[in-house]
Amino acid sequence: MRKELVSILKQNEGQLFKTNEISKMMRIKSDDPEYQDLRHLIHSLEEEGVIQRGSRRRFGIGGAKRDTVEGLIKFTPTGNALVHPSTESAIDDTILVRKRDLGDANDGDIVKVALLPKKKDDRPQGEVLEVVERPTKAITGKVRKGRSNYYVVPEDSNGRDIMVTRKDLQGAREGDRVHVELYDLQDEFGSPEGRVTTVMGQTMNFKDEMAKLAEEYNLPGEFPQDVLDEAHAYPEEIPKAEIAKRLDLRGETIFTIDPEDAKDFDDAVSLTKNDDGTLQLGVHIADVSHYVTEGSALDEEALFRGTSVYLVGGVIPMLPERLSNELCSLRPDEDKLTYSVFMDVEPDTGKVLKASFAKSVIRSVMRFSYEEAEERTMTGKGKYAKLLREMKKLSEKLYQYRRQHGSIDFETDEVRFRFDENWVPVEAYKKERLGSMRMIEDFMLAANRAVAEFISRKAKQGRELPFLYRIHADPDPEKLRELAILAKALGYDLKAENASPATIQKFLDSIKGKPEEKLLNQLMLRSMAKAVYAEHNVGHFGLAFMHYTHFTSPIRRYPDLIVHRMLFQYQQKGGMKSERMHQYYQELPDIADQTSNLERRATEAERASNKVAQMFLLKDLVGEEFEATVSGVTNFGLFVQLENGAEGLVHVRQLPGRFYFDEVHYTLVQQSSSYRGPGGMREKSKSKRYRMGDKLRVQLIRVNQERREVDFRIVEDVI
Repeated sequence: MRKELVSILKQNEGQLFKTNEISKMMRIKSDDPEYQDLRHLIHSLEEEGVIQRGSRRRFGIGGAKRDTVEGLIKFTPTGNALVHPSTESAIDDTILVRKRDLGDANDGDIVKVALLPKKKDDRPQGEVLEVVERPTKAITGKVRKGRSNYYVVPEDSNGRDIMVTRKDLQGAREGDRVHVELYDLQDEFGSPEGRVTTVMGQTMNFKDEMAKLAEEYNLPGEFPQDVLDEAHAYPEEIPKAEIAKRLDLRGETIFTIDPEDAKDFDDAVSLTKNDDGTLQLGVHIADVSHYVTEGSALDEEALFRGTSVYLVGGVIPMLPERLSNELCSLRPDEDKLTYSVFMDVEPDTGKVLKASFAKSVIRSVMRFSYEEAEERTMTGKGKYAKLLREMKKLSEKLYQYRRQHGSIDFETDEVRFRFDENWVPVEAYKKERLGSMRMIEDFMLAANRAVAEFISRKAKQGRELPFLYRIHADPDPEKLRELAILAKALGYDLKAENASPATIQKFLDSIKGKPEEKLLNQLMLRSMAKAVYAEHNVGHFGLAFMHYTHFTSPIRRYPDLIVHRMLFQYQQKGGMKSERMHQYYQELPDIADQTSNLERRATEAERASNKVAQMFLLKDLVGEEFEATVSGVTNFGLFVQLENGAEGLVHVRQLPGRFYFDEVHYTLVQQSSSYRGPGGMREKSKSKRYRMGDKLRVQLIRVNQERREVDFRIVEDVI
């Protein structure tokens, strides 16, 4: 069969055929047992590179070679899917895969996609070639009755229904919510099969929703016992021999400033004056690397998790609580091991003149919340108020210096929730961005930059040393050009050619407070590349830093832990050993890629948890009216955001008359109609227009918790 197949395709070199067309050429009927053998043979020959796959699952020899991309596939409500390319991919955009081109992919798989020919001004489209990795996870859905079997319709996507035989229902009835485990994927055109593992009934509380969401994103659960055993093996008291090795800062005024509800405190700050009039800013970071040693069970689990995930109402931590909330947390009036960064700063300009680093031990004198620190800074009253004011003044100089050198500052809203005694969300509110928050942010940025710059100075003969950078590539020139055209149509000037961080910040400053600010801000963010971890340095475009890394949050981010280890090795006499350096060259690309992907997963899960919490707030308010702002415009309607941050859709069907989407101005425009005016003259009616930033009064008409959809209708336009 192999010889005949290759011969036939060689005779038709350059042409592509569907499987059924090839079978006819080989005189094999679709109901013959040989047909399945033929399908498997075609797949094998493609894997070997003997034949090529073209678009729409056609095969041949000598066909044009197509670019392929690997990434995470997520299904959409339309039945199509989006592939999020891995960080190694040259493509930053998500790739649309239409239902007919999904093959046997399921929601959440890692797939290889062949790119289809791109149409002008269209998003990249592709076809699934193969499933590279299929996570083993339970899928949550509702049981539905079919003709002869039952199906589980997944709640987290509108992808493939899962067929379940009666014997695999485990007593579940139609309408029940269940966890189902896949065991047979059938062929590329059939439905996957599965068995019910858990029956949850037909109601669900907030805790269940968060558990379901954690499963949906394949987030880790309980820590393995060997990991917990390692964490609990460390004594509460720091050995005197360890303290003797370190810089002892326990007599210095050092404190933490964190959110009110924080449980882990991984950074503390100090400020003193040098004899020459410069200021010494100290940033003291929990020395997690002392407890999480390389190759230990704790280390392997931390890399597996990559980052802590902050869902609404709880956290899935990277480290066990024994470390994150106890031994490593810089709690007041307790001796703690730290890694300190000392930066000498010009007080008038905010320029960092030099930096040094030391393993240290501190004893925090105070634990401030952001609100407490802000109040003492504003009033000048209370313990350490004077020092807080000096810190605030220095942070403003650091911020100004950064802005003068081109750093971009995007303002985004953060939504927080209040809970009742049963830990169910009862209120959402936008968190105010306090000066104390920006102060700590500026201090951490300075410390991260200082560490990366130290490594760059250690490099010899122009060879980049192994290191883990936080990089942010230049924005997509084509997307910037498209944005510049829109901005010009709205009356603003964006210099898109060879854009620098400074020119982009100048543009963002020009739209501040304008009706188009939110629209243009959002589109600017979309044009930006994603910040990721990498073993090579290309700089950080958004911050306008040539060298940048993550050092300041090792309790919740694995890359920071790696950076702590590497910095300490580079500080040793003679630097890092060549053998270890070689190992890092090999290991870092995989670590960078894995932690970047896990960070993206965490971000998506956190956004989804916010949406679930908003659903709980809105589900009993159907019929009520709210003030809202248009937050997005598409060809199918308007996205609107309430004052508390909740968002939903006003579908175009809910709008009066017929509307079309003006892509140039990101506006929904009503098609004008004519009518008989005074004197019988035919006149045109005035068209309604909706764009981002418009104020509306809306009525909540539907909340679909399963599909996480919220629908509104417009009650009136607010001028």
